[in-house]
Amino acid sequence: MRRHRIIACVLVTVACALAGGTLLLTNNAKALKAAAAPPPAPVQAPSQSRGNLKVTPLVFFPPLPPVPQPPNIIALSPTEQLGKDIIYDNTLSNPPGYACFQCHAPATGGTSGLESGVNLGAGPQPGVVPGRSGNRRPQTYTYAAFSPTGPYYDAEFALAWVGGNFWDGRVPDLSTQARQPFVNPDEMNNTPTNGIYPPPAGGYSALVVQKVQNSAYAPLFQQIYGADAFTKYTVPDLYTLITEAIAQYEQSGELCQFSSKYDASQYGVPAGTLYTLSASEERGRQLYFGIGTTNAHCAECHSSSAFPPVLAMTNGKDTFSMYCFANIGVPKNFNNPFYQETDCTSNPHGCNPQGTNYIDTGLAGNPNPAPNGTVFNNPNTNTQFLGLFQTPTARNVDLRPSPTFVKAYFHNGWAKSLQTVVHFYNKRNIAVNAQGQEVVFNLTTGAPTGYTPLFAPPEVLTNVNNVQGLQSNTPGQAQVGNLGLSASQEADLVNFLKILSDGYTAPNPVGPVGVGAAADDPAPDTTNKKLRSRHRR
Repeated sequence: MRRHRIIACVLVTVACALAGGTLLLTNNAKALKAAAAPPPAPVQAPSQSRGNLKVTPLVFFPPLPPVPQPPNIIALSPTEQLGKDIIYDNTLSNPPGYACFQCHAPATGGTSGLESGVNLGAGPQPGVVPGRSGNRRPQTYTYAAFSPTGPYYDAEFALAWVGGNFWDGRVPDLSTQARQPFVNPDEMNNTPTNGIYPPPAGGYSALVVQKVQNSAYAPLFQQIYGADAFTKYTVPDLYTLITEAIAQYEQSGELCQFSSKYDASQYGVPAGTLYTLSASEERGRQLYFGIGTTNAHCAECHSSSAFPPVLAMTNGKDTFSMYCFANIGVPKNFNNPFYQETDCTSNPHGCNPQGTNYIDTGLAGNPNPAPNGTVFNNPNTNTQFLGLFQTPTARNVDLRPSPTFVKAYFHNGWAKSLQTVVHFYNKRNIAVNAQGQEVVFNLTTGAPTGYTPLFAPPEVLTNVNNVQGLQSNTPGQAQVGNLGLSASQEADLVNFLKILSDGYTAPNPVGPVGVGAAADDPAPDTTNKKLRSRHRR
């Protein structure tokens, strides 16, 4: 089997923080309309200067508007339906008003809020408490169900750390991911009942459990887990059942549709006949997968087409991610509202006492050990993990409610267009002089005198892929930063990425995902305190 060297390539569509996934908009005009709600008006903080860059952080966004729960587009099993009801419930935050989908917007592929104002002005989303914000852009939960349990070091195929959930891989799977947003003070703000924050696995909120017990969908909860579920199980066990139901919906065929133009073409699995790629899209596909003389190397990280641990879960369908960790050298986003969140008196667990000196170290900041016991945030041993972030799926990277809607990209929301993302991968190591002449430079030493880099320096220089800026086709070398693509080739890549958005056909999920009421709902495993998803390896 073919080995892969992990090299980040084209794009990071993303997601962090709130639990919940995304309803992709197959024949769902109501959800599209809801997702295009007008933006809240931000209160601007004073302007700052960073060299020749003037930034105006947009700090105090009011809470985002609610997202109406759209109708089902496939038949859901009872547990999947329960999970959907929970993540659309905006009473589960403290104060009430926030549901999971308010940061994982349906019309944007489950990421980056509901409107362009937050994305363009910041990137990370505001929490339910005004003045608070997460430190990263919401990572997309479309196809996150297929990220292997991790992180673990894959020495056979990826030759990199792989799997888990969140940008920093701090939880092994979706059910443990869903535990955190409820009690995150910068998101849904429920105080952990047992005082554990951040919760590795044992943190829970009795208030969330109480609200679910009093909800309109409580009878469905009892139908699944027993009429006496709310008295038979302990509060921690009930919290586990709630988060497992969320995980079940996130792996459903509503969120993992495989319904894009790409899936409908001859390149889908199984091959389709409903869509034929344009000449530009076909050129972009060949660049993406390295077919021909020019290789953009995207598929070396943003594809599961030769990664058995994922293919085994998808029956051969490509998730367009290997879920590996890499440092592609993304610049710091000085418009991140988290830099202004310095009040540790009112927000001791969610503040940023370092202000603009804060550095997001990615996997090296992961407070929880890997399933094999590896400690990532040990300052004496974590150099190899600095700046590594998980590669999300490239599916739905261009999904948006309107052509003019602005999405934010990368883990910190620094890039504001797909074109910028592709250009960054192509020319991260390029500087220009006053005459427009280009030169390749080493990020460690900086651009030569008289030349200005096209992009700001990486936030974390350690472990940056291809820090030297070696030519794209140099054998045996990393390929990020100097791909040597022309402007038209960049456009071809963007056009190919645009056909990865779900909603072109009806959902075409894999395995038992999305088969509806015929699917067997898992029995609760409360003795383990950790309910495993059906599709975990």
